[in-house]
Formats: sequence, C-alpha cells, structure tokens
Amino acid sequence: MALQKFDSRKDYYLILGVPQDASAEDLDRAYRGAARKRHPDGGGSEEEMKALNEAHDILSDPETRKAYDAERRPRPAVYQSSMAFDPEAASRAGTLKIPVNDPDLAGLLIGAAACFGVGIPLLLLVEMQWVFVLWPLRVMAFGALLLGVFMAHSALRVKHHKLRSGSDYPRRLVVLQELIFWAVALGGIGTLIAFLYMFRSR
Repeated sequence: MALQKFDSRKDYYLILGVPQDASAEDLDRAYRGAARKRHPDGGGSEEEMKALNEAHDILSDPETRKAYDAERRPRPAVYQSSMAFDPEAASRAGTLKIPVNDPDLAGLLIGAAACFGVGIPLLLLVEMQWVFVLWPLRVMAFGALLLGVFMAHSALRVKHHKLRSGSDYPRRLVVLQELIFWAVALGGIGTLIAFLYMFRSR
C-alpha cells in the first residue's frame, strides 16, 4: 500500500491535540472531539476541518505515520543554552501548556508588551508635565494601554482554544483564568491611575 503524501513541516500531533506517542484509539477520540468544534456546522471553518482530516489521515496510517515521524523537522529551541529544551517534555510536566513557538500567541504577546511599553511611559511623561495641550498624547497613551489589554486577552483566548481543541480541558479553569486576567488588568490600570493622581495632587 502506497504511503500517503504528507508535509513534514506541519505538526499533525498539535493539530489533533495529542502527544507523539498517542495510540490509534487516542487519535480517533481526539479527532471526534475536535471535529465537533472545528466543523463548519459547529462554528469552525472549512480550512480547520481540512487540516484536521489531513492530520488524522496521516497519523492513523501506521506506515505513513512512521515515515512522517522520521522526516519530521525538529522544533526550534526557544533559546540557546548548555541544556536542551524540550517543549513537549515541559508540556507533559505541566510547566508549559501550549507550544512556545506558536506564531499567533507569540505575536499577540509581543504586541501587548509593545503597547504597554509605549503607553505607560508616555502616560507618565504627560501626566507629570501636566500641560493641557498634551491631551492628544494622553489619549494616545490610554489607547495604547487599552490595545495592550485587548491583545493580551486575545493571547489568552488563543491559549484556551489550543488547549481545548481535541481535549477535555476543564471549563472552570478557563473561567478562573479569565477572572484572574481581568482582576490583574483592571487592578494594574487602576493602580497606575491612582498613582498618577496622587503624584499630581502633591
């Protein structure tokens, strides 16, 4: 029987949400769970369903899966050090819940950090000068902070989506992380505003 065509650059295990040593039963179970969420009738898209079907077809064929594993490209290391870093091992140990080289998550986190890095210093500079003509800069600073919060929350939603795809990730943990996020975000912004008004009232 001829091997099916596959792309060794794709992480079919990640698409299905299973570890590399998953059994055939694990593959089928993860596929059924993810298909309910990614099917167009269930709120997904045709591209997501197509990728899911491709991953299942490749990994469910023992010979094709063996060839894929042999040609699969190693994931890039997060940083260079004297000790090798294994993202999959860290995930299994519970220290890493999502692949660290996820471009969507990394882009959102970098964007959020950039917004905070611009918004906070700009807001401090404007408020400490207390010049009315600088109000456009004040608006820009608050806008950057709000954008940073939005991007950070989007990164959290991407993380939740990745974790819940093809697995039974507890919904209560999603709700708890949402509450913690908004408590930190609103508390941080509130603390910053309170600090500025205390400084200005002196």
